[in-house]
Amino acid sequence: MIDSVDELRLFIAVYESGSLRGASEHLRLTPAGASKRLLTLENRLGRRLFNRTTRKLSPTTDGEILYRYAQKILISVNDAEKLFLNRTELEGHLRITASATFVQSYLSPVVSEFLRAYPKVIMDIIPTDQVMDLAKGGINLAIRHGFLADSNLIARKISISRRLICASPEYWGNHGFPEKPNDLISLDGVIVGKDSSWTVSKGDTHHLVKLRNRFSSSFGEVVRQMAIAGHGVALLMDWHVREDLERGTLVEALPDWIVEPPVGIYAVYPSRENISPVVEVFVDHLQKWIKGHPL
Repeated sequence: MIDSVDELRLFIAVYESGSLRGASEHLRLTPAGASKRLLTLENRLGRRLFNRTTRKLSPTTDGEILYRYAQKILISVNDAEKLFLNRTELEGHLRITASATFVQSYLSPVVSEFLRAYPKVIMDIIPTDQVMDLAKGGINLAIRHGFLADSNLIARKISISRRLICASPEYWGNHGFPEKPNDLISLDGVIVGKDSSWTVSKGDTHHLVKLRNRFSSSFGEVVRQMAIAGHGVALLMDWHVREDLERGTLVEALPDWIVEPPVGIYAVYPSRENISPVVEVFVDHLQKWIKGHPL
């Protein structure tokens, strides 16, 4: 007997990806947990659903049969969920934390459209550059950038963000516009945090450049303002300075070079258990917004 819809979701994910690792990443499970659930399902049915090799899983005849039925069941379940999660029915309280710069420069219109679409949802936004304890703070969701050190949290990568090298037109006019990465070495850096060494690449060519640290701050918006004021060269997120580039208050240097590594943007949950529908719908909304407004 099949015990839950989640078992069918896991079975379909394994069937379609051909591996437990791929299925576990898709469903945000550990590989060990996914393996245990699949084995429990097979034992309960009394049928082997997959032939296992060291590289992949291939469905047995029973697995092929179950897949056809499982697809129909999940289509019906998903249709029912959409019926109950339409914009007039979805309600709840959502507490989100994100960097102050990201909230100001990108997230605010995303939240505005979400509130307009789901009038029964109540939202709190906590803009901070401090890494908060989600469980203690009663926070449902964090939007974080870069590498995530806390393995106890559940992270879903939703996008990547390009960083670019920029300065004011006045600064470039006074110090010379760089034509190659090594031209940056003699320039003043206005630095986010302690990140004064930058790796840039073009094709198979890589350069590590280190700027003189003229000014630094953990708050990206302050660094942006110092760059606009002509105090040096900054490395900032594309979404943070897009309007400045369009207005000409900042000018990008070395646009053909890529700053490594690209910065991942993650939706971070305090736990994979009992993630509320409001959180899931907001993350889906954010991903759709990013497709239309790339980071």
